[in-house]
Amino acid sequence: MIFASDLDQTLIYSRRSFREPVSESDIRLIEMLDGQEISFMTKKAISMLKEIAEQMTFVPVTTRTPSQYGRITVFQEEIIPGYAVTSNGGHVFKNGKLDEEWKQHLENLMKNECTSLEEVSRKFQEIAADDWVLKQKNAENLFLYNIIDRALIPEVRLQEFILWLDRHGWKHSLQGRKLYFVPKPINKWDAVAYVKEAIGAKTVITAGDSLLDLCMLEGADHAFSPLHGELGESNTRLVETIKRTNKNGIFASEEILENVLAKVSPAPAEL
Repeated sequence: MIFASDLDQTLIYSRRSFREPVSESDIRLIEMLDGQEISFMTKKAISMLKEIAEQMTFVPVTTRTPSQYGRITVFQEEIIPGYAVTSNGGHVFKNGKLDEEWKQHLENLMKNECTSLEEVSRKFQEIAADDWVLKQKNAENLFLYNIIDRALIPEVRLQEFILWLDRHGWKHSLQGRKLYFVPKPINKWDAVAYVKEAIGAKTVITAGDSLLDLCMLEGADHAFSPLHGELGESNTRLVETIKRTNKNGIFASEEILENVLAKVSPAPAEL
């Protein structure tokens, strides 16, 4: 059995994304950058995730690059996964080492099924004015993301660009202040399915909050999505196998993990 989960705003949270009041004694800092606090988990969530990792294969699945993922101390020191998926499925790691077979598979797909990253970047410059696109980032030549001012998005022109992306084998996702452009061959579910086959797992449980997680949620046997997040804010209709949490923000992570544990050790039937 596999539990494959998105990280940011699903299991781990910045202070800005807590959404609910939380006691300092109930949370742990799990990521810093340049002396600044970045991400937290509740202590209860860490404890439950440890229990899950002892009973099944836990696979972190993140849009973060490998170096960004490596900053999260809890996954480097306490809960050390045998497999991890980074870069939205662009990289699969086994015991900390890059899986070259998966890397080559993706490179072949991208050559045949979608336009180049350089062409997407050039096309986006037609609408990427400095007033709303604050920074433009290249994630290891796998996909692009932008730091934006959502209030100033030119909605009509962006929708036209999104339609162009779709016709050229790419997809998009808007998460907070980040706007992602990702080749369709790079996706979380295909990477999780690759891990599933590698270990011979029969059941996959997933969790995630964004449109980039949707394929992973739809492909799983059981899936959970936080009340908040891009999926919660959109009009996307979720299939019946995806269960939305009742709790919001950082406490949604605890509810997700409680549900995962219930799948491993169901409550005994009443006599």
